[in-house]
Amino acid sequence: MSNALNRLGTVLATTQRSIVKVLTVNQDGTTLVQHSDETQSTVLGDSVESGSAYIENDRIVGPAPDLPYTEIEV
Repeated sequence: MSNALNRLGTVLATTQRSIVKVLTVNQDGTTLVQHSDETQSTVLGDSVESGSAYIENDRIVGPAPDLPYTEIEV
């Protein structure tokens, strides 16, 4: 049974990472960001004031370079 539990823990422990555009830094330590699909969300952290940022599990990790990208649907 512990083998199944270990496999489940591995699947659930995956980290969600993405690059977002910083829109507004709030006074309460959160930031309004825009994702590549044009949706917006509020994430924890206020260390990046403008440009792009890396986020992991809805928390700002650090600044990201502003590079052009192309999204391809498969």
